[in-house]
Amino acid sequence: MRLISSFIQGKTAAADRCEDGYVSTPHFAAVVDGSTSKAAVAGTSLPSKPSKTGGRLAMETVCGIIKTLSPSATLHDLVDQASAALRTLWPEGAESEAALRPTCSAVVYSACRREVWMIGDCQCRFGGITHTNNKAIDDTLAQIRADVLHYWLAAGCSVESLRQNDRGRTFIYDALRTQTNFQNITDAGNPFRYTVLDGQTVDETTIPVIPVGRADKLILASDGYPLLFDSLTETETYLKDCLQTDPLCIERHPATKGLTAGNVSFDDRTYLLLDITP
Repeated sequence: MRLISSFIQGKTAAADRCEDGYVSTPHFAAVVDGSTSKAAVAGTSLPSKPSKTGGRLAMETVCGIIKTLSPSATLHDLVDQASAALRTLWPEGAESEAALRPTCSAVVYSACRREVWMIGDCQCRFGGITHTNNKAIDDTLAQIRADVLHYWLAAGCSVESLRQNDRGRTFIYDALRTQTNFQNITDAGNPFRYTVLDGQTVDETTIPVIPVGRADKLILASDGYPLLFDSLTETETYLKDCLQTDPLCIERHPATKGLTAGNVSFDDRTYLLLDITP
């Protein structure tokens, strides 16, 4: 396996606020997406560094785990080690308050097993097909946010004023915080449950495992891209067009957040292109 190219960009200009990260070793490649934090978490395990968001702390922790996996490690090995490490980072109250837990998603390629593991909302693409792993709760809240913002636009608010004060996100904010209580729950009948890495036990049967077959190229990406294409240039061009024509992110690809004034995109984004020739 060989990394052909990589690109990472935070939603703001401050690189240290980016909650995306990636790993590329001879045996594993991964994009890890720290969940947008609803509360700050002090980096007590890194005393020489200032406090950081839970999403960034989770991303850095899981990236570190992936770098140390044995070449033949299984999905279970990754989930087990990552969950144990993240649980040690739980601040006071995290046992009962899921929003406090450092949380992340990850899309991981195992060269030994020639398969992709999709833990949470992330993307991969090979053979001309993009594979996603969206959360049903996010789709629902994104549509509610879009409906609220359409109301305010019809009432005379400008796009720019709503980029400054996203009334749609304010409307769904409590639900965004509450939805964390659906992560990694064991009730298979709950349509809003979803899987992430947050220190809890993970039901590994909920994690898509995708064999890559004889593919020679593989793209791994975070959900900061509305659509993936076979080149970074095409993928970036499409994103920029979306941001120019729909900065609130309520039309082409409704999202739970838009292009906030002063930011460079609606979310952090990462794109890896790998040569995985058998």
